[in-house]
Amino acid sequence: MNQLNINVEDCDGSFAEMQLPYNTDETVIVIPKIGKLEEDFTALDSYVVLVNNKTKEIKSLFFESHETSGWQSDAIFIYDISIDTTSYLIDKNTNAFGVVLHERSMSQPNPYYAKSISLFISQGKELKNILKNYPIYESIGETDMKCYGKFEIESRQFSISKNATNGFLDIVVDITNKTVVYEESKGECEDKVTSVQTEKVILTYENEKYKQQ
Repeated sequence: MNQLNINVEDCDGSFAEMQLPYNTDETVIVIPKIGKLEEDFTALDSYVVLVNNKTKEIKSLFFESHETSGWQSDAIFIYDISIDTTSYLIDKNTNAFGVVLHERSMSQPNPYYAKSISLFISQGKELKNILKNYPIYESIGETDMKCYGKFEIESRQFSISKNATNGFLDIVVDITNKTVVYEESKGECEDKVTSVQTEKVILTYENEKYKQQ
């Protein structure tokens, strides 16, 4: 943070740090700096850095202003930021890693949870964002706050295709939509999946970003 001239008190506190399993000489650090603060609204500048573990120097840097980052909290707020170090090998020499935003609402009768992922690759002194804030989980529900509840849940899982577009392998996204109902049965609250639908979409690399076909 000294290298970036950032003060701790200017940050939101949801720091994330993870050593890369496929390169133990490097650690990813995410610094969410407050860019705009109003009553019931916060927008964050996003800093993602790749640090050399031996020298403690920043090797690669990504920065995006709060004006365009999409990292903001209001009725739906960011409650955690994590790093996905799954080895997304998008070509024979390039691994991508993910930064995951975890969001939720405060409503108990109508709970809402969501996760979105951004993928990054290192190119010299620059960390390049190749997929931005892509939704990977969403749960929308209603409940009586005792037992009964009904939730619509969508989850998305990535796998790497053998097909390439513009030099990078396509990303296959398996999407599952399900309805889960909680009801009381014999004195216990039990959940039941009442419907499941699946589909598959492809993300291809075009104009320096992965986009859904």
